[in-house]
Amino acid sequence: MDLGSPLLYDVLLLPLEHLCIRRWRRVLWSRVEGSRVLEVGAGTGLNVDFYGNKRQVTALEKEDAALQRARRRAESRRMQVEFVKGNVEQLPFPNESFDTAVATFLFCSVRDPLQGMEELCRVLKAGGELLLLEHVRSGGMLGGIMDALSWPLYRFFGDHIARETDKALPRAGFVNVAVEPLLLDVVKLIRAEKAG
Repeated sequence: MDLGSPLLYDVLLLPLEHLCIRRWRRVLWSRVEGSRVLEVGAGTGLNVDFYGNKRQVTALEKEDAALQRARRRAESRRMQVEFVKGNVEQLPFPNESFDTAVATFLFCSVRDPLQGMEELCRVLKAGGELLLLEHVRSGGMLGGIMDALSWPLYRFFGDHIARETDKALPRAGFVNVAVEPLLLDVVKLIRAEKAG
């Protein structure tokens, strides 16, 4: 979501972080397994607090200013994190580099989400997990409202609110997709595996 400066983004998100998102982040990261973890779309580093010291985390972000803010956040918490500038659609890592990949509220703003998912599948080890915290298109009447609002919101904020991210994962090569609703059927915790 492009809201200008990283500081403005953090300030605008703060009420939602305290209300529910931080709790959802904690749940997501409690399910991360393996020692080599990739976070894509790391943004300003709002997940840094949940990385833990037993993992080797690589955090990828395409925006320089957000990446610098994330780096400062990790340094202030004395977290050892490898920060990399890059885009989920063209990951700068060899095949089968990571045990787990994580993203929070990323795929609403990716230009080609299927390509990004295919890239994540490529860099995961066989049997590796993808964990997503995403907002997706709702079913029923709410889905129709989201469809109507999606283009104007994308135009102003760069955010597609009506994507069906969870349903696209099998086309990218993922299996055993499991979905846990967190807020109605709009915000979901999504888990998928790279075929082993």
